[in-house]
Amino acid sequence: MDSLSGAPRSLFFVAYPSFEAWQKDNDATNNNATLSAALDRAAVADGDLLTGYESSTYVYREDLSLRAGVDIPHMRFFEISRFVVRPGHEKEFEDLAKMYMSAYEKTSPDTHWAVYQSMYGVDNGGVYLVMTPMKSLAETDQGIADSKKFMSALGEDGMKKLGELTAASLEATQTNIFQINPHNSYPLDEWVKANPSFWKPKPAAPAKKPEAKPAQ
Repeated sequence: MDSLSGAPRSLFFVAYPSFEAWQKDNDATNNNATLSAALDRAAVADGDLLTGYESSTYVYREDLSLRAGVDIPHMRFFEISRFVVRPGHEKEFEDLAKMYMSAYEKTSPDTHWAVYQSMYGVDNGGVYLVMTPMKSLAETDQGIADSKKFMSALGEDGMKKLGELTAASLEATQTNIFQINPHNSYPLDEWVKANPSFWKPKPAAPAKKPEAKPAQ
């Protein structure tokens, strides 16, 4: 994904069903001399282009996610919100997230997101990502309208409680929009099959040279 807001950067995501599966993938790469050599050459080439690089590991929090099983092969954008939770206030953050889940579940049937909690990496610990995939940025417009329904559903007392939990639990927040870059992606075969025109677009035809006119 390439950023459309915030710092100019690209994010690469690799998913595993378990840490054991992650190890097996690393072992397979290390045991493949040709692949390992190719990755080493690519890393050297990247070094001349990158201003920075970091990696982090997050685990999926199903209990804080809402309708996360969406049609990823047909998505184009991701809204990613990063929450830094104050040490010792994870319970308040979970209560806050569940208030959002409960209200949006009742008022907005199309609203969805997936939550991931940091485990390893830079600034890990107390960091949560809320990821909302979108087919188009028009869903952001709809989200603004849905937020009014959300506030109405909570009422005055609910909004007061929401503010208290936010102040108690959150140290910092940031939200940005990213666009999926199919040219730099290595998608699952089923994603390509579901939407080949996006994930494997045909290369542009070379421009035709103008025909030479005979000299007068």
